[in-house]
Amino acid sequence: MEYREQAGWQELSCLAGRIQLKLPENYMKPSDEVLTVKFPVSPRPQEIYINPEGNRIITFNLLDKPLQEMQVYPAIKEMQRLISHAYPESIRLWAKELKADAGIIGWFAFVTGGIKEDSMHCMFILPVNDNMMLGSYHFPAEGMEEDRRVFVEILKSIRLDVLANS
Repeated sequence: MEYREQAGWQELSCLAGRIQLKLPENYMKPSDEVLTVKFPVSPRPQEIYINPEGNRIITFNLLDKPLQEMQVYPAIKEMQRLISHAYPESIRLWAKELKADAGIIGWFAFVTGGIKEDSMHCMFILPVNDNMMLGSYHFPAEGMEEDRRVFVEILKSIRLDVLANS
């Protein structure tokens, strides 16, 4: 993991150097104890970053599932459909595409109820080396507008490392 602080943001490399991105500077990899509490089942996401309060989490998984740029929107719409089926009326932001340096990123947001507070979940996908990179960003639902802006900035910052992807 490589960090370079930059006006409240840090640059890092993840998924074995395949992607570069910026996260808020206080997001770090969680301890094993925190991982056990937040992700009690296996397998866990390949990369996880969390804020100090533990209420904002971003994850990254590079799957062995083919995905090309032209498939991004149909794939994210299908994920949204599945979530909507499991959690009726939970979708808060319908499937969208975002153009970034890394290419087209598909994403949507949904809310789930929690014991202390509702949680917002933003799911996102993009092709990395013609495979699906699946990620999620979780945060308290009450801060949806501000956290959504942070999330979009994170997505816009994603770059693919050409050398690591060849």
